[in-house]
Amino acid sequence: MDDSMNNYMLAKLEAQILQSIAYQNAGDYSLALDGYEHAFEALYFYEKFGCEQKKVEHAWRLVLEAQTHQALVLFFHGLIQYHRSEYRSAAAAAYSAILLKPEVAFHYFLLARSLNALADYSGAQTAYERAEELAPGSGIAKEGLFSIACEQQMPGDDYYAWLQHFHQWLKPADYVEIGIGHGRSLALAGPGTKTIGIDPFQGYWEKLDFVCPHGPAKLFPLTSDDFFRQYDLREVLGRDTFDLAFIDGMHLFEQALKDFINLEKYARKDSVILIHDCLPIAPIVAERERCTGFWTGDVWRIIPCLKAFRPDLKIMTIPAKPSGLGVVTNLDPTSTALSDNYDVIVGYYLALRCPERFDQQRVISSVGLYDEEYVKTNFCSMDMPTA
Repeated sequence: MDDSMNNYMLAKLEAQILQSIAYQNAGDYSLALDGYEHAFEALYFYEKFGCEQKKVEHAWRLVLEAQTHQALVLFFHGLIQYHRSEYRSAAAAAYSAILLKPEVAFHYFLLARSLNALADYSGAQTAYERAEELAPGSGIAKEGLFSIACEQQMPGDDYYAWLQHFHQWLKPADYVEIGIGHGRSLALAGPGTKTIGIDPFQGYWEKLDFVCPHGPAKLFPLTSDDFFRQYDLREVLGRDTFDLAFIDGMHLFEQALKDFINLEKYARKDSVILIHDCLPIAPIVAERERCTGFWTGDVWRIIPCLKAFRPDLKIMTIPAKPSGLGVVTNLDPTSTALSDNYDVIVGYYLALRCPERFDQQRVISSVGLYDEEYVKTNFCSMDMPTA
């Protein structure tokens, strides 16, 4: 376990919490809550790994001790429990906060999220709507409907849990991630995995909240196009091929396709490429221009594209909330079918409309059996069954 990097991240998270407290005291609740949410998500990650428990507990206490009203103490206790996946405890705290301060929108927002996670969709919708009434124009109710639909249509593990499954099944010697966000998915790599993160905006440790407890990744603050122009992945990895890769970059079909083409050049037949956002819950979240808080972009187009132009590939989409996880293997680094026809492919698939009905989207996105053993056997085996 790399204690120096863990300590660096925990110190950074404590500073982030102190900044959020300052925002809260200044009345900027939006910035404060955004900072708290990111910090709480990361703190629970380190708590689960048993990293410096005293420092994690100290960070939790900082937030609670900074509150000046019992309703706020209850709310933040509930928010901490929510990020610990203790949803019943979070809902109970939210109810108590509402009893003390029924006029506060974010108390209902926490209640709605907790009830949604507990599959009380009617209660969640009511709470989302009440939050919207208290904060008109916030869009809470509309975004809440997307969250409820995701839980209803994609029950079970989220995509982070499935990413961890792939790491556990494959035990990859190397892992390449394009688009690293705040670093949570990058930090799921297991011991012995050489990890590469590519992101022009987030490819700096000071911008991340997560680091793999087994050792930090090597970051490249570049667009994926620039990375593949400037580097030979074989030299970066120290071997000819990668075992596992994850595409979660620009949320645009043509870029996801480029990333797939560039990665496959360094793949073996049994390498696995995962692609996020292949199963949008509704057409509006799949627009190319972002017009909702929850947004997938039009990455979903890559699945029917690969099915049509590369029938040799093994492809499925796992209905992992909130927006599906595409899985591709049986790769061929010598294939030029996609690169040779790139412009034609992009032109054709950009004209394809996202279905209005989710059951139709499941078909187009090639949603497969939601079963860990099935996925492991068919996509993570050295002797994969023939498609």
